[in-house]
Amino acid sequence: RVYAVNDAGIGAPSNISMPIKCAEPTEEPDAPSIVNVTDTTNTSVSMEWTRPASDGGMEIHGYIIEMRKGSEEEWHRVNEDLCAVTKYNVTGLETGAEYKFRICAVNSVGKGETKEITESVQAVDRLLAPEIDIDASFKQTHIVKSGGSVYIRIAFKGKPTPTASWTKVDGELGVMTDITTTETFTALTLENCTRNDTGKYTLTLENSSGNKSITIAVKVLDTPGVPGALLIKEVTRGALTIAWKPPTNDGGARVHHYIVEKREASRRTWTEAAPKTTQTSLRVSDLLEGVPYFFRVMAENQYGLGEAYEMPDPVIATAEPAPPKRVDIIDTTDKSATLIDVPISGRPAPKVSWKLEEMRLKETDRVSIKTTKNRTTLTVKDCMRGDGGRYFLTLENVTGSSRPSNKARSVHCNRQQHEHSLGGTVS
Repeated sequence: RVYAVNDAGIGAPSNISMPIKCAEPTEEPDAPSIVNVTDTTNTSVSMEWTRPASDGGMEIHGYIIEMRKGSEEEWHRVNEDLCAVTKYNVTGLETGAEYKFRICAVNSVGKGETKEITESVQAVDRLLAPEIDIDASFKQTHIVKSGGSVYIRIAFKGKPTPTASWTKVDGELGVMTDITTTETFTALTLENCTRNDTGKYTLTLENSSGNKSITIAVKVLDTPGVPGALLIKEVTRGALTIAWKPPTNDGGARVHHYIVEKREASRRTWTEAAPKTTQTSLRVSDLLEGVPYFFRVMAENQYGLGEAYEMPDPVIATAEPAPPKRVDIIDTTDKSATLIDVPISGRPAPKVSWKLEEMRLKETDRVSIKTTKNRTTLTVKDCMRGDGGRYFLTLENVTGSSRPSNKARSVHCNRQQHEHSLGGTVS
């Protein structure tokens, strides 16, 4: 019975309880709450379960797993020793056969109630398409300073175990790239990162049940890459204009300006061609007449000066590719050759291209194009009617290109019994 007590004293007692005898509990544990099949193969079934809601007031010593095959009514114990954990892998099963399973908990009093898996389980390989296991903390974009490292770890699952492959979008994996792959995860490590490691990396998982991929971006904070090729234009005596394209890789930061440098072909020392510019073109003046120059351009951002693009050939501010000065057409008989010989000039030596009307000519068994430093020759053997028309010659070097003449005349090829006539000019 119980008394209540306050400052005034002890109150009246409660009613007397029923007699209670102190003794150890004598109840078996309840059945496991939930039983699930987690995996199957041709010869095994894996399962797991939750602890009983009541252990009967005593510690649970373990669990007993029982099974029966197909339509059999008799249950057989699977594990000789109690299973101390809440999962078990049943092995030695017949491929393709169906089985029923049930589980009970055991304490010092004895076996508790059993929990049966409601549906039959077939012993077959379970096929599962690849799945990528990432959470909300996973970063889709990794930013690192030049010289730092990037570590990307991605867990996955699938049945059979997927193959994992890493690729770089629009590029190849660098030499400092390391890939580690197990049955449950794959990891990509980029050591000593440079601007060349910037880009998107794709992980592809594949097995017989399907495939899955994920793309992760890596941004390396570095100096800019190489600007686009230099184009020389607006050439005058002692001056010219240089144009270029921005670098495809800005190093993860905005390009502040560009630096253009020059050097005489006979020297090794580079000097500034003009003040820094924020534009992608620059007028360079005060060049020595008749002296060949090399030029190079570099981009700069907040992390420093990037790599330079250097012209492969020197340029002279007073030299341009010259248009054809004359045309020599050799009249021939029906089955001999048509030969067009044109003197050319330019510094550096211009590139040559020939067209018949709108069709660019290429060398074949009948068409031959021979070009030297100061002339080009087009030869057409066994001239036919389709070889007639206007022939265009274009010359081009770093300073510009020649323009076709508007006074072009056609070359006529007429097949008759005993004569062949042609004549005209090339522009």
